[in-house]
Amino acid sequence: MGNLKELARADRFELQILGKLKLEGSSAPAELCLCNTVNISTSGALVETGFVVPKGSLVKYAFTLPGTDRSVEITGEITRVESGTDAPRRIRPTGEAPRKLHRYGIMFLDLTDSDREAMEEFLTFYKKRSTGQQRT
Repeated sequence: MGNLKELARADRFELQILGKLKLEGSSAPAELCLCNTVNISTSGALVETGFVVPKGSLVKYAFTLPGTDRSVEITGEITRVESGTDAPRRIRPTGEAPRKLHRYGIMFLDLTDSDREAMEEFLTFYKKRSTGQQRT
């Protein structure tokens, strides 16, 4: 239950980051998909993708902190699923209909101390920059 308390306490930041999701235990290339991070904290993230991932699934979520070369890979659990949206999307070159976007809440399960520190440092910098605060 400690994870749920931490999840409620962690500040979430609306931040667009390109990431990758891979279903745990799968080696099939089709099980790896790109996702767009909608918001993120040190306890979890909300991501958006055209692929369907069942609630309760364990995933590897990988991304690079913007403006850095720091890559983070975290195991997480899909704890929230929002069904696809009908928002207009561009037509694929193959003529296929565009996929509906699905949103997934990921609760981080194994964030290392060094990744947590790197994320906290980045998110603190991002918060100061986005609110116009200057570093002293």
